[in-house]
Amino acid sequence: MGSMPEANVDVDVLIVGGGPVGLNLAYQLRRFSIGSGAKPISVHIIEALPKPKQETFGRAVTFWPRSVELLAQLGLAPQLLQKCFAVRSSASYDGNGNEVFNRGWSFLEGISDTRYRFATVLRQKYVEDLFRAKIQQLGVTVMENHRFVDLKVIDSVPVGGMGRVKARIVVKDDHIEREYEYSVRCRYLIGCDGSRTTVRKAAGIDSEGSRTEDKWVRVDGVLKSTTMPKPTSYGSLESPIYGNVLWIPLDHGATRIGFCLKEERRKLYGSNVGDREVFIREAELSVAPFKIEFERVDWASVYSVGQRLACSFWAKESVFLAGDAAHSHSSGAGQGMNTGVQDAVNLGWKLAMVLTGTLKREVLSTYNDERWRNADRLIKYDKDISSLIGGRLPVGWTGSKDPNVALAEIFKEATGFNTGLTIGYDPNIAIWRDDRESELGRHGQKSAHTSTSVIPAPAIPGYRAPDVQLLLPALRQPCWLHDLTPNVARFFILTFLGSIAESNLVRYRSFKSALQLNSKLDLSAQAELGRNVDIEQCIRGSCAEYWPVCCITVLPYEVDNAWTALGTDPIGSVYHDTIDRGAARRWGVDDDSGAVFILRPDGFIGASFSLHTETAISVAHYLEGLFT
Repeated sequence: MGSMPEANVDVDVLIVGGGPVGLNLAYQLRRFSIGSGAKPISVHIIEALPKPKQETFGRAVTFWPRSVELLAQLGLAPQLLQKCFAVRSSASYDGNGNEVFNRGWSFLEGISDTRYRFATVLRQKYVEDLFRAKIQQLGVTVMENHRFVDLKVIDSVPVGGMGRVKARIVVKDDHIEREYEYSVRCRYLIGCDGSRTTVRKAAGIDSEGSRTEDKWVRVDGVLKSTTMPKPTSYGSLESPIYGNVLWIPLDHGATRIGFCLKEERRKLYGSNVGDREVFIREAELSVAPFKIEFERVDWASVYSVGQRLACSFWAKESVFLAGDAAHSHSSGAGQGMNTGVQDAVNLGWKLAMVLTGTLKREVLSTYNDERWRNADRLIKYDKDISSLIGGRLPVGWTGSKDPNVALAEIFKEATGFNTGLTIGYDPNIAIWRDDRESELGRHGQKSAHTSTSVIPAPAIPGYRAPDVQLLLPALRQPCWLHDLTPNVARFFILTFLGSIAESNLVRYRSFKSALQLNSKLDLSAQAELGRNVDIEQCIRGSCAEYWPVCCITVLPYEVDNAWTALGTDPIGSVYHDTIDRGAARRWGVDDDSGAVFILRPDGFIGASFSLHTETAISVAHYLEGLFT
């Protein structure tokens, strides 16, 4: 492309792609740095297409429970839940229209261990509207008609230094009908530019994968009438012609029909096979023996099914890939926006805390370590799913010879992975876990890699912090742990006392005293991080002076005064377990020894210890390994 032009824009982070992943990252980077005691992170986010054109392309619709938990801890879920269609049931029918059970999406009815026991369905364009409004409140605007061309990593500039990455952007100005070019100098660049990513190629990152001959059609519209018995359920229609047909009730009164348009059907239409009218007609036929009539069609499209995985999610410690730019797959398991959200939430706090001078730069490598393995598993899973939806058994399949039965078996087996509730990460600098001694090891799974088959997943490092109900002090009203531990780029030290036996009280007081010896832990000025918290309410000391750590103590039962029960002020904020000790049981806390957990900002457990004096040293070592 010739020599790079002189820089026109200097910015901390350039985000290429204005979809849900890019918007989420922009939101986090700004939100976490405002009020942090450091200079706010500057973000430049570009999108090649104008928003009206973006909305004409294939779009995801479903968030599974773990994704909603992550969004809730970022303060993004309330608006999402206001607008979504909460799908709590499934329905499957054979080719004759008879309802069959334990097939299709039946795992929906068995979701547990979360408040969000449903599929949160909201079309992507509405999700983007919500996210855009949030970043605008933080002073960020998506620059539309801005096309990324190429990049150069300047090796002479230190990693994290301004101008480490230089990118060239072309702007299409529709008002004057011409294009012009500018360049961006940044510390880090994040490619969120979808499956046809140009960032990945420009960064020199290889990928592996292929496309199949399968063509899948998706049609969204408002139905005038239907004979579908359960139109508000996540539906699966086992068609002998169209494979496993998808039926999803959508927001704003719409419905999605999805099916495999096989070669014999495509041949019937010749050169007209790509016409919108063809997709609509085939959608009407695909749901047979049921009938549908569209009142209005919002979107109809076809795409080739394939899987592709970048060989790495970052290059030269300065360029990151996230979402479809890093991994692309079919929509068969409804994972599109979910893996993107998980990428964004994994990377957001790490990059923000590095840029604000709180976190060591080495922690950024854990983004690639943690997310790549999960994406690799998803790609392998999706290959089987997409084959079965098309009516073919996967290569090497040894289960049922009926593709519809086999599909149900895989969905059931992967329930925890599909919902995101059992996704886990391997040990690294931010996850301290010895699999030989953990609950995973006791279940014969000495290396979890990307998830566990144990449902619910044990409360151990590398897995989500279970969202349990606690009681507010004095009021004794219920509250939820995730609401008390929002993602505001802070770690949480969560201490379960166990029983109020004298031995536990002695250990607790000794642990507190040992923590207080660490001058970087400000235990006397913990921010009260309750529900509906916003970043402006999160009081953080100077990055050079304090570690961004909050503390919570959980007492085993209700008391009228924490000091009276403990013989000292509690470590941080105090809450009570419920009468059935549900929180301690779910977290696997031993009454005789108590427990201390360190929660990462993204809601994953980073480390866990028994409660005793020496634990303070372990806590300090864990944090010292991460913080500057």
